[in-house]
Order: sequence, then C-alpha cells, then structure tokens
Amino acid sequence: MAIRDPEAKRQQLLAAGLSEFAAYGIAGARIDRIAKLAGCSAGLVYSYFGSKDELFEAVFEDIIARTLAEIPITPDDLPGYAGRLFDSYERHPEMIRMITWYQLERAGTGAAIPAVLAATRAKTEAIRGAQHAGTVSTRFDAEQVLAMVLNMSVMWLTQLPEAVSTDYRRTTIVEGVRRLVEP
Repeated sequence: MAIRDPEAKRQQLLAAGLSEFAAYGIAGARIDRIAKLAGCSAGLVYSYFGSKDELFEAVFEDIIARTLAEIPITPDDLPGYAGRLFDSYERHPEMIRMITWYQLERAGTGAAIPAVLAATRAKTEAIRGAQHAGTVSTRFDAEQVLAMVLNMSVMWLTQLPEAVSTDYRRTTIVEGVRRLVEP
C-alpha cells in the first residue's frame, strides 16, 4: 500500500505549476496539463489550491521564498547581490518568465501577491539602512535603488545571448550597480 505524502504532492504540484505557468502564463495555463505533469487528477489540484489563480500565487510565493533563501539581499554589497541574481536567472530562466507573466497578467489589477509586497518592503528597508550607514549612495531613494538593481540584474535577458558572453553581461551588471550605489 502506498503511503500518502501531502507535502511531497504539494511540491510536485508547485513544480508542475511552475513549468506550466512559465510556458503559458496564467491565462494560457491548463489545470489538466499541470495535473498530468504532477501525476494526479485535476480535482486534486483544486483540493490543494482551490483555483488556477491560487496555484499561480503559490508558485510565485515559492519562487520568492527560494530566491530570498538562496540569494538574500546584501545591502552593503548590492553589486554582488545583482550578480548573484543574474546568475540565478541564467540557471533558472523559468523564474524570469514567471516574473514577466506576473507583470503582464497581474500588474495594475490590485491582485498583488502578499509575499511580493513583503519581500519588496524588506529589501527597501535594508537598502535604506545601508544608505543611513553611508555604504549606499543617497542620490536615489531606497525604492529607486532597489528597482534599478533588480532591473539591471535582468537587463541582458531581453538581449540575444549570443551577442556577448555571460561573463561580459555579468561584469557589466555588477559594475553598473557598483557605480550606481557607491557613495
């Protein structure tokens, strides 16, 4: 007799959801494909998450939690932080696709994911603290610095990767952020 492991099944559903949402976005994703990939019924997906939108939110929250754990913000080394984000996006392109789908399908809808808001607040406060300590420039406020660091870390992802090497792209990001934040 098989032993049920609800947490393992939840993780399978999150992984299947990530694959599906990264490929098709919220509107194009299909619960039946997610269920098949996770090896379960569509009904079980709904039992765990309630709706496709709730599954998307859970997948996005999982990405945020993993990113915060693997790449914590280092306000005294924002260039290194941007470089580590770039490295992660290179290794996991599905993450940037999820962010893009979130922006395309959720931005301006008033349906912000609480984990996104909490992570943004925490990062902004960390940068603000570094600004008060004098290790990060005050030319821009903390919200602007965070936005620029995050955007610089993904700036090459919309360019043809064959145009320049990965090392060149990473070095450009790290140096650009260094110049942005140096006091």
